[in-house]
Amino acid sequence: MKLICDKNQLSEIINTVQKAISVKTTMPILECIKIDAEGDGNVVITGNNIDLCIEYNTKCQVSEGGTIALASKMFGEIIRRLPDGNVSINVNEDNNVTKIKSGASEFNIQGLSANEYPAPPILDELFRFTLTQNSLKKLIRKTISFVAVNEGKKPVLTGALFEIKNNYLNVVASDGHRLAVVKEELKETVDDAKFVIPGATLRELIKILKDEDDKVSVIVSDRHVLFDFGSFQVYTRLLDGDFLKYDAIISAVNTINVIADKRGIMESLERAMLLINDDISARSENKVPVRFNIAYDKIDVSCITGRGQVNDTVNVQLDGGELIIGFNCSFLLDALSACDEDRVKMEFSAPTSGCFIRSADENNDNYVYMVLPIRLYN
Repeated sequence: MKLICDKNQLSEIINTVQKAISVKTTMPILECIKIDAEGDGNVVITGNNIDLCIEYNTKCQVSEGGTIALASKMFGEIIRRLPDGNVSINVNEDNNVTKIKSGASEFNIQGLSANEYPAPPILDELFRFTLTQNSLKKLIRKTISFVAVNEGKKPVLTGALFEIKNNYLNVVASDGHRLAVVKEELKETVDDAKFVIPGATLRELIKILKDEDDKVSVIVSDRHVLFDFGSFQVYTRLLDGDFLKYDAIISAVNTINVIADKRGIMESLERAMLLINDDISARSENKVPVRFNIAYDKIDVSCITGRGQVNDTVNVQLDGGELIIGFNCSFLLDALSACDEDRVKMEFSAPTSGCFIRSADENNDNYVYMVLPIRLYN
C-alpha cells in the first residue's frame, strides 16, 4: 500500500475513529486503526472495539492499494506531531512494516495484518429518521449524566432509551436514583418504536457531534443502530432488556410547587458542595445530604459535614405546604445544569418522594428531571 494524504485531514480522521478504539483489551488487533486503500483513491479508515465501530471514508492519492492495521495510540501521536503538509504512508506487504514520512521526518513502525480486523456490522434496516447534529447533541447532553455507570441489577440502565412516540423522539436515562426525560419533535413521520443505546457510545458520540445544523441519519436494525454523518458512519450495538416504565413516574401529581431562579438554586448548592468536596467521607454517594427547608416563599439550604456547616436561603414562589427534604447535592446540580431556562419549576409531595424539575413555562414540556430524596435523620 502506498498513499499520500494531507496531515491535518488525516489527523482529524484519526481523532474521530479513535473514539471506537479499546483502551483495555486482550486482543492487540482491537488497539489498532485499520487503513484500507483502493487504487481509485478511496480510503476507508476504521476504529472498532466490537461494541462501537467508526468508519471514515476519504480521498487520498493512492498509487498502490492495500490494507494495514496500525497501533492507534502510536499512529495518532506520530501524525499529530509531524510537520504540516502531505504525509506519505508506504506498507511493506511482506512484513507489514509501515513507513510514515512528512518533510524530513520519517518513522518506520510495525503494523499488523488487517485480515483479523473485525468488520462493521451488517444492518437489516427496520426504519430510519433524521436529526440535526446540534439537536442530537442537545438530547445526549441533557441526559448523559443520568445514565448508570455500573451494571448493577439492571444492565439496560447503562444505556439511554430512545423512544419514538407520536412523532416525538424521547430520550430517557436513569441510574435508579434519578430520571431524565427529554424530547424532540421529528420532522418526518416515523412509526412508534424504541431501542436502547449504550451510555459508552453516547459519551463518545457527544465528542463527535458539532453545534451545527448538518444532518445525521439514524438507521435502526434489531441489534444495531447506525449514525450516518455522510463522510463517516458510527455503528453501535443495542442493549437488550426492558427499560424503566417512566410514564407513570413523570405523571405523578405533586402538591408543593416552587418556581425558582435556576442560577440562585445552583449557586446555593455549589456553596454546599464546597464543604462536601472538602470532606473525603462525604464524597461517597448519598453520604451527606443537602437539606431543603421549604416554607414562606423561600428555601433554606443547609448541609453539615465533618469539616463544617453551611446555611443559605433562596427566595422562591411557593404554592402548597411546607416541607423538609434531603437530596444528593450533585444529583440536583446535574438536573438543574441540564435545564436551559433561567427559571424552573420544582415539584414536591413528601419527604420520601422525588423532586421533579420542569420548565417554569407551562407551554414547554420538552423535558422533566426527577431526583429521589435521601432520608434525613436529624
